[in-house]
Amino acid sequence: MVQLYEILLKAPGVFGARFSGAGFRGCCLALVDARCADKAAAYVKEKYRMVQPKLANEIPEDKLVLICEPGGSAHIRESIQS
Repeated sequence: MVQLYEILLKAPGVFGARFSGAGFRGCCLALVDARCADKAAAYVKEKYRMVQPKLANEIPEDKLVLICEPGGSAHIRESIQS
């Protein structure tokens, strides 16, 4: 997992990374400049396969790197007066 974190920090467009959910095999999350998302994903796949080929091959190709967009964030809704 530390190897993946170190790879993420070197990927193009990555602002930062962290571990999440380590109790269930976990994952790493990274904040990435949206313009670099595809390039960063390709970089991570390539480098991770080099350091962890067995583990990388156990993960389905479409799940190895997921690119997600943020939601609308938390906010306070106006209360409905009855």
